[in-house]
Amino acid sequence: VAAEGSSSTLSITGGTGVGSAPPYGAVPARRFSLWSALFSSTFSNLVHSILSTSFHSVHSSVVSSLRSSLSAAPPLRSILPHEAHRNALRIATDLDRALRKVSDDAHELLVHAEEREESERRLRQSLYVQTCEIMGRLLNELRRMLPPPARGAGDGVEAKEEDATTELIVGRLCYLLKFRLTSLPTLLDPANSPAAISAAAAAAGGGSGGREAKLSLISLEELRGAFELADDDDDGLISLEEAMEAAESAFSGTSFLGAEMVRDTLLLSPSTSKTAADEDDNEVSVTSPRNVTLPELVLLSSRGLRHSPSGSESALGTVQASLDLAVLRCFAGWARAALRPTLRQFRGSMEAEVDRAAGCSDVEWRRLHGFPAGSLEEEKKDEDTCAAVGGVSSHVTAYLLSLSAAFHQSVCPSDSLPPVPSLECADSLGVFISEEARVAGVEGLTSMMKMVRSALLSEATTSVSRTMHETILAPESVVNDDSGNEGAVVEGKKLDKCGGSALVQLLLDVGFVKRCFFERNFHGFGAFGTVAASSAGVAADDDSEVDEIEEESVEGVDKAHEILSNILAEIRGRFDRDGELAVPADLDTLLNDRHLLQLRTVDLFLSSLFGEDRSAPASAEEALADASAFGASSLSMGGTVPNRADGTMAASSLLNPLHSARRFALLPIQAERSLQELQMRGKFGKEKEDRKEADGGSAEGYGGAVTGAVSSGFGFFSNMLKKK
Repeated sequence: VAAEGSSSTLSITGGTGVGSAPPYGAVPARRFSLWSALFSSTFSNLVHSILSTSFHSVHSSVVSSLRSSLSAAPPLRSILPHEAHRNALRIATDLDRALRKVSDDAHELLVHAEEREESERRLRQSLYVQTCEIMGRLLNELRRMLPPPARGAGDGVEAKEEDATTELIVGRLCYLLKFRLTSLPTLLDPANSPAAISAAAAAAGGGSGGREAKLSLISLEELRGAFELADDDDDGLISLEEAMEAAESAFSGTSFLGAEMVRDTLLLSPSTSKTAADEDDNEVSVTSPRNVTLPELVLLSSRGLRHSPSGSESALGTVQASLDLAVLRCFAGWARAALRPTLRQFRGSMEAEVDRAAGCSDVEWRRLHGFPAGSLEEEKKDEDTCAAVGGVSSHVTAYLLSLSAAFHQSVCPSDSLPPVPSLECADSLGVFISEEARVAGVEGLTSMMKMVRSALLSEATTSVSRTMHETILAPESVVNDDSGNEGAVVEGKKLDKCGGSALVQLLLDVGFVKRCFFERNFHGFGAFGTVAASSAGVAADDDSEVDEIEEESVEGVDKAHEILSNILAEIRGRFDRDGELAVPADLDTLLNDRHLLQLRTVDLFLSSLFGEDRSAPASAEEALADASAFGASSLSMGGTVPNRADGTMAASSLLNPLHSARRFALLPIQAERSLQELQMRGKFGKEKEDRKEADGGSAEGYGGAVTGAVSSGFGFFSNMLKKK
C-alpha cells in the first residue's frame, strides 16, 4: 500500500512490493477517498445533529404559535373568518419560511467542505429525512388537538363549541399547509431519499457497501403489514407502545432500531414512552402522543423506508393525503357543531307540527293555519272537503336561511380565491386533482369557500332528512294501562291520524327540502367527495378512519336522498286509504308552483348556497310583466299562483338586488395602520410637550414643539392626499 504524493487517496493492490506498479493488462483495483470515508461518518453525524436541533426548534415554534392562537380564540359564535384565516396563514407562512431558512443555512456548511460532492449528498439526504420527520410530528400534533370522532353523551354544549372552534382553526391551517408549503417539493425531492441515494452509490461504486445500504431499507408494504398486525380493532390508530413494537418488527434484520427511531422522531424520552400508554384519555399531552396513524408512522420511519418516487406513496403524497384527511375531519365536525342550535329549533318545530296535525281534525287544522274558508258548519257536514294547499312552512324556510347565514358568517372574501395560481403549481406540491377539475382549470380546485359550503350542505342534508324521518314517521306515544304502568307502544304512526290538508303540508315541506338540496343545489356535494378521493393515499383501503368519513359525507348524502324519497312515498300512500281523503286533481302542479314561489322569494339568500337560479327571468321587463299577474291575495296560504302561458312559473314581484350586494361583513380598512401611526405621532408630541414643560422650558420652546407636532401631522395628511 502506497500513498500517492500529497493526494488523500490510497491505492490497494494485490502486489507484495512497496510502490510496485500493477502488471500490464491487469484490471486496476478499486480506489476510495480518505476524505469520503471521514465525511461519511463525521460530517453526516454533525449535519444530522445540527439539523435535528433546528427542526426541533421549528416544530416547537409552530406548535406554540398554534396553541396560543387556540387559547386566544373567541367562542364559535363570535369568531371572525378573516381573523381565523389571517392567523392560520401566518402560521403556515412562518413554517414555510423556517423550513427554507434551515435548508439555506445548512447549505452554507458546504462552503469550506473538502469533499463537496460527498458532503452535499449527505446533506440533501439528511434534509429529506428531517423534513419527513418534522411533518410526521406536526401531523400527529394537529390530529391530537382535535376532539375524538366519537363524543360521549355527557359532554356539554360549551365543550363541543370549544372543540368546534379548534376544528375550524386547525382545519383552515391544514388547508393552507397543503398549498403554502412551497419548500416541500425541494426538500422532499425523491432524488434525495435514502433509497435513491443508496441506489446511486451502489451503481457508481459497484461495491458491497452500496448494496448493503440498499438492502437495509424496507418497503411500505412491510411497514403496513406490521401496522395492521398491531391494529387489533382496525380503527386506523395504534398506541405508542404498539407503534414501537410494529416498527421494531418491520425493521428487524436491518441496521435500524425501529423502537428507538419512533421514540427519537417523536421527541420522547424512554421514561416518557413507557408511561404514555397509561395517560388519561381526557387529557392532552404535549410531549407524548398517545397513538399514531399509518401515514404518520411512514413519515416518522423515513430514514429506513423506501418511498415511491411519485404518487400517493411518495413522501410528498403522504403529507398531502394526511392533510386532506385532517381537513375533511375538521370541517365535518365544525359543521355539525355550527348547525346544532338551528337543527334543535327545526326539530322542535317539526315535532310540534306533527303532533298538532295528528291531534286535530282537518277543519281545525285549516283554522289554526289561517286558511280562508266558508262556514265552519258547512265544512263539518261535508266529509269530502278537498285538502287545502298552502305554502312552505316557516320552520323549513327558517332553517335554510339560518344555513345561508352560517355560511356567510364563516367565509371571507379571500376564501373565494383559488388556492394556487395554476394547475402546474398544484402538481408540483403533490395535490391530488381529479380529471373533472383539470378540465375546469384552476377554478376546478377546491377553494376554502367550496370546502365550507360542502361541509355545511352535507351536514344539513343528512341531519334534516334524519330529523324528518324521526318526526314524521314516528310511532304514536306510549300509553299507560289502568294500573298506571307504562304500556307498550300503540301500533301505527302519527302520520295515520293526520288530515288531508296536514298531509299535503308535510308533502309540500319534504318535497321542498328534497328539491333544494338535490335539484336547486347546482354546486352539489363534490368538495367532500374530492377530498375523500384524494385521501386515498397510503392507506385508503386499510384506514378505517378514511372509510368512516367517506361514509358520513358521500354515502350520507345518498342515504338522505333515499330517506326523503321514502317519506314522500309514505305520505302519498295515505291519500289512497279507502278513498277517505280528497286531494286536488292538479296536486303536483300546485306543489311545484308553491316550491317555485318560495324559491323566488328567498333566492337572494340561497343563491350563495345553491348557486344562481338558472330558471330566473331573462330580464327585468319580463319579471315586471309576470308580476302583473300577482295580487295580494295570491300570496296568502290558500291563494293560487298563476303561471305563464308556456306553463313555467311566474317571477316574484319583488326585484331583488344583485346577489353580491350584501355578502360579507365589513372588514377593517387598510388605513388602520396609518391611523395608528398618526396616534403615535400625537402621543410622542404630547410627551415631548410635557417633558419640556416639566423642565421649565420657555414659552417659545413650548410653542415651537407644538408647532412642530402640528406641522408634522399636517405633513402626514398631505402625504396621504398625494398618495391618493
